[in-house]
Amino acid sequence: MIKKHCTFIVLFFSSVVIFFTSGCQTSPSKQTSLPGGPVSNFPKMMVGDSWVIKEFSNKGIVARNRTIIETKSDGSFVEEIKDDKGRTLHEYYNNSYQRVLSINVEKGSAGKIPKPPAKTLEFPLFVGKKWNDEFDTWKKGNIRHFTNEYIVDKYESINTKAGSFKAFKIIRLGYIPEKSWKGKEEYWYSPEAKCIVRSIPDWRYGSELLSYKLALADGTPKVEKLKIIIKGEKVRIGIIEFQSLNEEAKKDNLGKIVSEMLTTSFVNSESFKIIEREQLQKVVQEFQLSQSGIIDTSYAKQIGKITGADAIVTGSVTKIGNDLRLDARIIDVESGLILTAEKSEGKVEIKSIGMMTDRIVTDLVNKFYKGKK
Repeated sequence: MIKKHCTFIVLFFSSVVIFFTSGCQTSPSKQTSLPGGPVSNFPKMMVGDSWVIKEFSNKGIVARNRTIIETKSDGSFVEEIKDDKGRTLHEYYNNSYQRVLSINVEKGSAGKIPKPPAKTLEFPLFVGKKWNDEFDTWKKGNIRHFTNEYIVDKYESINTKAGSFKAFKIIRLGYIPEKSWKGKEEYWYSPEAKCIVRSIPDWRYGSELLSYKLALADGTPKVEKLKIIIKGEKVRIGIIEFQSLNEEAKKDNLGKIVSEMLTTSFVNSESFKIIEREQLQKVVQEFQLSQSGIIDTSYAKQIGKITGADAIVTGSVTKIGNDLRLDARIIDVESGLILTAEKSEGKVEIKSIGMMTDRIVTDLVNKFYKGKK
């Protein structure tokens, strides 16, 4: 009886061991981060987010300007890419950060991309995360089948031309079975920049982030925006209505709209004393400049003397289709010299224009006071 009882216990615990062992083996996909370890979820892209990335290969170096031009409620987005070769692409990404379509804007044709889409990133990211993918690419009409293994190796600081970032280092091991070929790629994804900030080429391609600007989301910067608040006596500036350089801009009265929004951005920066618009407008009308803006810096001297301004802010607006470009400059009234200038590009939408004026004011303020040190 005792022997039978012991046999039952042994069989019971053997079954338990087999059950838990088999359970562990059948669910390898359920990975979790280490307690307290950093985790990065899928980023929320915003229209106006932009990056300048240098890509290099055995064919040379290309700089690409990448800008988010459309986002959807499910998190998918469209990115416009302009390179220094004059080519423009619109690339479509799903809500897993996979590129699913590439359109050559000039030709109106779709380019070939990996099928199914490559899983260069798989969120959430954390140290130890692993995943796989397979896809086909084309070279000179021949199909190449890749199989890939990915692992998030570590979370570390990485230096780039755009600055230093905390980033997830990812290692990709790629294989082409029919050619007995294998390669290794290392790249770093920064949650702060919302992109891969650097990659080391294993056989052909590599990249590095040169600069980036992130749009505002619900009035809160994704990356803390530098706000210079000057203590003591602040510089007095007058903001003149911007000049509309083409008929499209004039038709939509964009010069006035941009000037109003720029004034708001300057006030929010708390870096200057702003001269009242009514006072400035009277002086501008005396010089008959209300329709043309201030182009000749000699006018700035005269207006400065009358209004008490230390500097004048003016610029121009250009509209082509749904694209908008702002050029702004700060003119010293004493010397008549342009102290600093900045530009910004975006879409003809109120939200986009607001983001553009915020960015341009931040850059102007930083350059202006840096030059004063």
